[in-house]
Amino acid sequence: MRITSFTIFNQLTRSLQERMQRMSVFSERLSSGKIINKPSDDPYAIAQAMDYKVSINEIEQYKKNIDGADGNLGLTDSIMSSVSTVLTRARELAVQAATGTQTASNRAAIAEEIAKLRDELLRLSGTKSGDRYIFSGLKTDTDPFNGVFAYMGDTSEMNVLVGRDSTVAVNVTGDEAFSYSGETYFETLDNLYNSLTSNDVTGVRTSITLTDNALTQVSNVRADIGARMNYIADIKTMLEGRDTSLKISLSNTEDSDIAGTVSELSKIQVALESLRASGAKVLSQSLLDFLR
Repeated sequence: MRITSFTIFNQLTRSLQERMQRMSVFSERLSSGKIINKPSDDPYAIAQAMDYKVSINEIEQYKKNIDGADGNLGLTDSIMSSVSTVLTRARELAVQAATGTQTASNRAAIAEEIAKLRDELLRLSGTKSGDRYIFSGLKTDTDPFNGVFAYMGDTSEMNVLVGRDSTVAVNVTGDEAFSYSGETYFETLDNLYNSLTSNDVTGVRTSITLTDNALTQVSNVRADIGARMNYIADIKTMLEGRDTSLKISLSNTEDSDIAGTVSELSKIQVALESLRASGAKVLSQSLLDFLR
């Protein structure tokens, strides 16, 4: 009888230890909210979760790059919109000045506004983002145009990674944004100014054509910027979908089912109480048998 009771007692003890260990595991899951709390819990799941996290972090970096690219391109497009406004006004004035009813003094007065528009274009070309000139290529610490309208930047594109195999240029160089066929818009308006002050109607009419060319170039630049912005917007949408999918997979791999964990803990507690009661009964019975 003592051997049987001893065996039963050992079995109860092992069962208690197993239940206590399971309670510890599920208590940790409840506390951390995770199924996996140490590598030994599930080495394969740990490796899988790490892969998901690496991919999620990679996507987050791409999204940051896209946001930065969108900001740079958006600023550039805004400046080019202002450039278009300035050139449109210059063309209106040139057309007005080219009519035969205008006098030399009228053209001289128009020239003063053209000079201001020329200077405004030069100011726009020197736009900065933070402390960096946006139209100087990689020479971001250099004003893109000097006082005689010579381009001082370079022709390099600034590319950023927006996907594993995808890059986008986030800048437009000044020679592309502010010149057409080798002539800067500043020179076009400066020549128009000189034609107006010298009452050269033929020169004024030539400037109208050159201003039209400049406006066409600005439209082309803005179309290219718009295409880039649409491209990165599409990539961002794709990345956000992939990010959501990965986060769901990661959650399924490592997150604990709180309701299920609480339910399992309750079952373990009931089992423990039952084991304790059984253990007490066995010990009591063994003691009585011994005393007999």
